[in-house]
Amino acid sequence: MRTLTPSRRNTARWVAFFCPVLIGMFSGCAGITLSRPLKTSSHDWTTLGGDASRKNSSGVVLVPPFKQVWEYNASAGIASNPIVRDSVLFVGTLRGEVHAVNIVTGKRIGYLAVDGPVYGTPVLAGSVIYIPLASGASTLVAYDLYDQRKVWSVDVGPVESSPLVMGPSVYVTTLRGMVHCLKKEDGTEDWKFKAAGNEDRKPIRSSPASDGHSIFFGGDDGRVYAVDAKNGELRWSRETGGSIFASPLVAGGLVVVGSLGGTLYALDAQSGEVRWTFDAHAKIYGSASCDGSTVFTGAADGICRALDLQSGKPRWTFVTRSGIDCAPLAAGQNVFVGSLDRTLYALRIDDGREVWHFSAEGRIRVTPVMWGKLLFVTCEDRSVFAFAESKTE
Repeated sequence: MRTLTPSRRNTARWVAFFCPVLIGMFSGCAGITLSRPLKTSSHDWTTLGGDASRKNSSGVVLVPPFKQVWEYNASAGIASNPIVRDSVLFVGTLRGEVHAVNIVTGKRIGYLAVDGPVYGTPVLAGSVIYIPLASGASTLVAYDLYDQRKVWSVDVGPVESSPLVMGPSVYVTTLRGMVHCLKKEDGTEDWKFKAAGNEDRKPIRSSPASDGHSIFFGGDDGRVYAVDAKNGELRWSRETGGSIFASPLVAGGLVVVGSLGGTLYALDAQSGEVRWTFDAHAKIYGSASCDGSTVFTGAADGICRALDLQSGKPRWTFVTRSGIDCAPLAAGQNVFVGSLDRTLYALRIDDGREVWHFSAEGRIRVTPVMWGKLLFVTCEDRSVFAFAESKTE
C-alpha cells in the first residue's frame, strides 16, 4: 500500500507542532528504542476508551471535512485500538507484534515481537507498555520502551480484552473466567476473582472499567460484575439477557453496557440496580461512549443510537449499511462511528446528521482515536490511516 506524507512545505510546520520524540530506528528488525521517556499531555490516548471509565470521549476538537495524511501498513490484521503519546502511535497485530509509528510521517519506528496475537488494546503507563496476548507461555507482558527490556511477564491464561492500569495495579480479565489484580511494578498477584465456579466458569471478553473504587466487567455468563478494586471482593452482580463482550462505560453514577441479548443496560454503580434499559432488537458487541449527557451505542443491525444518559430516552438514530462492532468516539460537536460496511461516519452530536465519511478497503471494527491535530482510523485488514482537517495547510 502507498504511504502518504505531508508536503515538504508543511513538514516543518507539523514537526514544530508535534515536537516528536527522537527515536532510534531499526528498520526491519524487532526493537523500539526511545532516546528519552515519552512526554505526557492532556490529549494522550494510552488505554482502551481513553481512561479507566472507558467513555470513548476525546477533548480534541477537529472539524470535518478531513484529508488523508498517510496510511500505515501493519502487515497483519488488527483487532485492537491504537494508543498515542508524544507523537508516537502504538498498535498491536494478530501476528504478535506491537508497532510504533511516527505520527508526523506515518513511518514505522520499530516493533516488538511478542508470543501471541494481540486482540486487546495495550496500555502505556510512563515508559512501560502492558501487552495482553491471546495465547503463549506468558499472556500479559510489561515492557519498558526506554530501557529496552521486559520488566515482567505472567501467564494468566488467554486474554482477548484490554488491561486496566490504575494506581499501582494492573487489572486484566481472561478467557479462563478470571479477573487478576497484579502489581504494576513486578507483576505479582494481589488478588484474583472467579466469575463462577470452577466447573462452569465461562470466558470473560469484556475489558474492565472503573470509577476508582470498583472494577466493572461483563462475562459470557451474561452477568455484569462489580468487585472492590482493592481486594477483589464482590460488591454486586446483575444478570442480563445475553453474553457480554463489550467493556462497560462508567458515567454519571451509572454503568452502561450492552449484551448479545440486544439490550443496553444502565446500572447504578453503587448498588447494581437497573436504572433503565433500551432494547436495540439486535446484538450489541461494542462498547458505548458518552459525551457527558448523551450515550452513543451501535448494534449488529447497523444502527447507531443516541440516548439520554440519565433516562435512556432516544434522541436520534443513524443507519449504516452493516453492523457496528466498536464504540463510537465522541469529540467536540461530532461523534465518529465505524461500521462493518467499511465506512467511518462523522455525525453531529445534537441531531445525528452526517457531516463527513471515509470509505476504506477493510471493515472498521476499531474505535477511531484523536491526538493533537490528527484523527486515526484503523481497518481490520492491517491499515491505519491518519487524517487532518482539510483547512490545515
